Amino acid sequence: MEPIVLLVNDIMFATRLENLVRQAGFTPIFAVDEAALTRSMTRAPVLAIVDIFSPGLNWEPLVRQIKGPGRKSDHVPVLAFGPHTDAPLRRRALDAGCTAVVARSAIVSQLPALVEKHRWRVEHTCCGESLPPLVVRGLEEFNRGQYYRCHETLEDAWNAESRSVRLLYQGILQIGVGFFHITKGNWRGAMKVLERGIPKIARFAPACQGVDVASLLADAQTVHTEILRLGADGLADFDVARLPKISWKD
Repeated sequence: MEPIVLLVNDIMFATRLENLVRQAGFTPIFAVDEAALTRSMTRAPVLAIVDIFSPGLNWEPLVRQIKGPGRKSDHVPVLAFGPHTDAPLRRRALDAGCTAVVARSAIVSQLPALVEKHRWRVEHTCCGESLPPLVVRGLEEFNRGQYYRCHETLEDAWNAESRSVRLLYQGILQIGVGFFHITKGNWRGAMKVLERGIPKIARFAPACQGVDVASLLADAQTVHTEILRLGADGLADFDVARLPKISWKD
């Protein structure tokens, strides 16, 4: 299930909201400080929901952490809720970067519709385009096992792209970094970045910009399953010659 980040610290209401999010078919992740929010962003959430009326939640820095200039998570919409009569508070939320502000009652009564309206989606028009030359170079480096170079190249491509397809580039980058860690015997590092990259590319399956995402997804999941089985002490037994390559059409 796709994740939704909840910036909510009212314990009673948080439990209610958590249940509503699960019923809507999404995975709730709570984040009420910068460290937790940083971790939650690695899960590639499709939406963040923030309580702007909670006196104990310093929500404005958290919203800016998601939506500030140059932030990697800027594509994630932020839906705020609070009292519908407090116009200055609503303005503060919008100025901080929130996508929209709704009444607290609406979050309860209209959550599925609000999520459907505001959540992040892949812009499928991007997937019909050709791969940018910089991404092609990164994929070629990936297939040659030059994972560090691939990381540098795809990071440049990712930073240059503002649309949702940048998440595909980031996911491939992270899978490549995971493979790099495998070659260096770093089990923990490999697990961490593979678990970040796999959900990202899954959004673009079966194919995008000519890349065979479905095959890469299946191969990366197989690698993840295998190194999970081997554990840190058994990673040396993994045959790095089995690390998959990426297929794409020009």
